[in-house]
Formats: sequence, structure tokens, C-alpha cells
Amino acid sequence: MRDYEGHDEKEMKMLAHRFDEMLKCGEHYYFDVSEFEDIIENYFQENDIRKLTKAINYAQEQHPDSIVFVLRKAQLYASVNKSEKALQLLQQVEVVEPFNNELFMTKGAIYSQMKKYDKAIEEYNKATQDAEALDEVYINIAYEYENLNNFEKALYYLRKALKVNPENESALYEISFCYEQKNKLEESIQFFNEFIDDNPYSSIAWYNLGISYMLVEAFEKSIEAFDYAIAINPGFSSAYFNKGNALVSIEKYHDAISVYREVLDSEFPDAYTLYYIGECYENLKEYDNAIDSYRKALDIDNNIPDAWVGLGSVLDEMGKTEESINSILKAIQLQPMNHEYWYILADYQVKAGKIDDAIISYKKVASFDGENAEIWLDYSDAYMKLNDVENAIDVLIKGIELQPTNISYRYRLAAYLFLSGNNIEGFETLETALQQDYSRHTELFEYHNSFTLNQHILDIIELYKK
Repeated sequence: MRDYEGHDEKEMKMLAHRFDEMLKCGEHYYFDVSEFEDIIENYFQENDIRKLTKAINYAQEQHPDSIVFVLRKAQLYASVNKSEKALQLLQQVEVVEPFNNELFMTKGAIYSQMKKYDKAIEEYNKATQDAEALDEVYINIAYEYENLNNFEKALYYLRKALKVNPENESALYEISFCYEQKNKLEESIQFFNEFIDDNPYSSIAWYNLGISYMLVEAFEKSIEAFDYAIAINPGFSSAYFNKGNALVSIEKYHDAISVYREVLDSEFPDAYTLYYIGECYENLKEYDNAIDSYRKALDIDNNIPDAWVGLGSVLDEMGKTEESINSILKAIQLQPMNHEYWYILADYQVKAGKIDDAIISYKKVASFDGENAEIWLDYSDAYMKLNDVENAIDVLIKGIELQPTNISYRYRLAAYLFLSGNNIEGFETLETALQQDYSRHTELFEYHNSFTLNQHILDIIELYKK
């Protein structure tokens, strides 16, 4: 929103400190226009609205003829969502300086904030006539077209931005985003390959080429692209990280761990990177290392639910199901509406013999994700483990109401009916299932092999054999 070039950061801070001292002492120091601009910019960066307001007011008192401070006040209003007030002030600027580029940029940003994207584009287009940073203006126009879901037009302006400044990293990232939104990944690959032909040392272009290859599951090519990005910029942690992800996708877990460790070496210890390392060790069945990585991740940030789930999964694999349940409960505390976590918890509770608890967890899953094909089978089976066939049947009937075409439910219901001694309804249900899909009849035997000894059941099945 602000077209600002001022003093260096240190001098800006010194001026702001001097202004602060003035306020504390209740005195009035003189600052010239450029100094006030530095002070105001400092408070914008710090988002200190109170001091920002005072600085602008003092600046207008000392320099009443300077239109720049009217612009700054409008930008202040916009930053606190007082868009109409901001536009009213900008009308004053427009009367005095109708061709002020910063005026157009500020109005464009305000209209964007108001979700008036077409008007924002109109203002930004005015700024293209005499812009110093023309590529940035084009990018702002592209953002508005993205807001309008017109990704083709956004791409047009992003390409124009790159013609002005081929080193504009934002334009490259946004081009990748737009192609992904359009689901034109092959075009994205073609674009970045052509761009790299002219700009072979653009690490950002190589990186985005790698991302595009990943999205089409050309993982070997994506790894090669990330390697070029890293060779150009050895500190490019995102390239290391996504190279690690690509290696995981082709199950090269040891290599992925090495690459993830490069991320850790180039940054402060990162919880998510440690979590991914833990996943690699889990896939390699190196459970002690997996636990160590998950716990290190959680030591840094214990609000990563997937790390708690990963830790629980490994503990279960090691026969520590009671401990694993505690880990899954931690994940659920963080994401109480996550039906997958509730499902995992229920399965572990069954394994630990906590059937009553499992029933509560399965019920949660069914309420969140009633279309899940397996939940009604597992939920009803938990009741069967308690020999509560009546509730098992009721649960499965609810499942059939939600998923009437699920034949597995019909065969399972037939099994429950036979086990409850209700043979008449059992045979009716079995015949309905056989009529709908004979090939699935083996599910009856898989659930309870005693049915293979029931000649009447075998005769009915034979009757429907084609």
C-alpha cells in the first residue's frame, strides 16, 4: 500500500526513539518531512497504532502543506478497517495531485480490502502509467484477478511482471500457484522449463519446477529440480524440505531423513521436520528412532496432533497400547472434531480390551463421518464383543439407512441375526444380499467361520450361485 523508500533501519529506529522521547517529555521537536516519513514507517512496521496516529498528527501540524501525510493518514484508516474514511481523505489528495501513483496504489489496496476487486484493478492500472516498480504493480493486479478466480488473467499480468523484472520471486511463486489452481500442471512444467532456459540460475524457478513435478507425481524429476535449486542456493531450506517429501513419496526413507536433517542444520530446530523424520523411521520400522524424533518434535511444539498420533502408532506397534491410547487422546484434545483420530483411538481401545470406551469413540466417528464404509461394521462389532447383539443390530440398521447400497452391511446384518437366533430374518437378509451381489457372500464366513458348517446357509448360497 505504501510506496516507501527512506533511511536505513538503524536511522529509522533512532528517529522513532527521538520521537518517543519527545512524547515522554511533553516537548515539541522539529522533524523534516523525510524524518517524519521514517518515524511513521517505523510505527507502521511495528503496528503501533497509537504512536502512528500521534506521529501523523504531529507531521500534519508541522507540515500542513505536505500531501504525503494525508496519504499516510488514509493508509492508517485503511489499516484499521476504516475504508470509507480512507477514501474520503484520498479525494483530497486526488484534487491536489490527480496523477500521484501512490494515490492509485493506496486506493487499489483499499478497494481490495473492501472486496471491490474490479475497482482495485482499475486503480492499479492507473498506476502502471508512471510506476517506478512496475513489476510490483502488475503483481498487485494479478492478486486481484486471483481474488476473482480469473487465474488466466492473473497469469497474464504475472508474466508481464517477469518481463519487467525476471528476478521477481513473488511473481514466480504466484505463477506456480495459478497453474495449480487451474489444474494445468503440464503447462506449469513447460513454463518453468522455458523460463529456466533463459534464467538458468533462478533457484526459485527450479524450486517451483520441482513442486510442479511433485504434483504430477514425477518424483525423480522433482528431486533433480530441487537439487539444482539447492546447488544455486545452498541455504534454500524449502527446497531441502520438499526434496525430502519427494524422497518419501518413492519410499527412499533413509535418503529423506538425510535431507530433512539438512533442513535442521540450516534452521532452528523445527518441530514439523522432526515429525517427518519420525514418520520415516516409523516406515522403516525403526521404532526407537521414530519415538525419539516424535518426542523431540513435541518437546519443541506439543500442539502438533499428527506427532501425537505418530507417537501413539509406534507405541502400539511396540505392544504399548495403553501408552498409545494416551497419545491419541492428546491429539484429540487438540483436534476434537477429527474423526480419523477418534477411529484410531477406538481401534486401540478395542485392542486394549476397553470395549465400552471403544463404543463411545466409534459413536463419535459415526456422528462425524456416517458415510465411512467401515465405521458401522466396527461400531456394531464392538457391541458384539460385549455379546450385546441387540445394539449391534440397531447400529448396523442405522448404517444401512445411511448407506443402503453397502452390501457388506447386509451380509453382516445376516450374521448378527443368525447369531441372535433370529433365523427367519437372517435368511431373508441373506437372500436380499445374495440377490444384490452374490460375489460378496464370503464376507459372511470371514466374520464367523461357524457358518461354513450350517448346511441350510450353504444351500441358500448355492441356490443363488450363477
